[in-house]
Amino acid sequence: MNQDTGGGTVSPHARLTVDLGALRANYRHVVRVAPCPAAVIKADGYGLGAKPAFEALREEGCRDFFVGTVEEGLELGLSLRDVRVYVLSGPLDDAGAETMAARDLIPVLNDEIQVRRWQPYRDLPVAVHVDTGMHRLGFPYDALEPALFDNLNVRVVVSHLACADDPADSMNRLQIARFERVRAMFPGAMTSLSNSAGALAGVVSDLPRAGIALVGGNPFATRPNPMKPVATLEAKVVALREVDRGERIGYGGTYTTNAKTCIAVLGVGYADGVPRGLSDEAEVACRGTRLPIIGRVSMDLTHIDATAMQGGLALGDWVEVFGPTVGVDEVAAWSGTISYEVLTRIGRRVRRRYR
Repeated sequence: MNQDTGGGTVSPHARLTVDLGALRANYRHVVRVAPCPAAVIKADGYGLGAKPAFEALREEGCRDFFVGTVEEGLELGLSLRDVRVYVLSGPLDDAGAETMAARDLIPVLNDEIQVRRWQPYRDLPVAVHVDTGMHRLGFPYDALEPALFDNLNVRVVVSHLACADDPADSMNRLQIARFERVRAMFPGAMTSLSNSAGALAGVVSDLPRAGIALVGGNPFATRPNPMKPVATLEAKVVALREVDRGERIGYGGTYTTNAKTCIAVLGVGYADGVPRGLSDEAEVACRGTRLPIIGRVSMDLTHIDATAMQGGLALGDWVEVFGPTVGVDEVAAWSGTISYEVLTRIGRRVRRRYR
């Protein structure tokens, strides 16, 4: 098993295991539904490591990748000749445009300023981002001037679905209709509209973009997760104690024991990306047994009730915060967020392991 600490100080009490085999299996699952998808590996591969994910998916046959910034593209390495890497932010200044041109990175152009910035490299391929209703980046669909792109090598026209996680939402039909009108302005270009949920729900585009589905999060808000878990976050038991009934636990004493309780303290906390919102609400797992979190998650430590653990826990045992037993989407729901945020907030001091 390869290891990548991610740099800086590494905690001996927390580890993230990334199953690259499951990542590749998730890519194959998307391919069966939406052929030739691109992989979105921005934000350090959704917190799991962009470079290992990039290498695994390239071996699996993926040839198109999307990153957030020029810097993220450069981190993938020098040899990008056999793949296409698109930069979603576009060229933010002249130096960024020059770097993208020199390093075979393809800009996603979001406004007229970026079009002008790319003019010295107009023979190189670009993507054009059209806003069909998200109201973030991109050219407004209803004010698009095709002549602006006449001398550019437009390879892909991109838009983004705002509500694809709920396939029944009427916003999807509206954006698809708007995008169909736009694509006619670029007859020689490929289309890229579908994200993970859109692709798996059958929204057709030439270059669907898979992100959260590849790393094992549920792309849907209204359907079961069809993907394999990729990331497992674990923490060591660093302390054990028995307390009597009526004892208050942790900061603020928010939890009170209702019986004699075996408490295990895990060496992981919100500094490592464990949401503080899991306090008194969530569960962890050890050897397939779920155990409740009690008290407030603190910066470096988390209390769990290990009373129900057959055979007990020992110092140094590894406990699953999320993974195959406790899903990352469960953790997200308990903490009032989404799996994207849970994954991307995993701390740098958590040791990464790849298998």
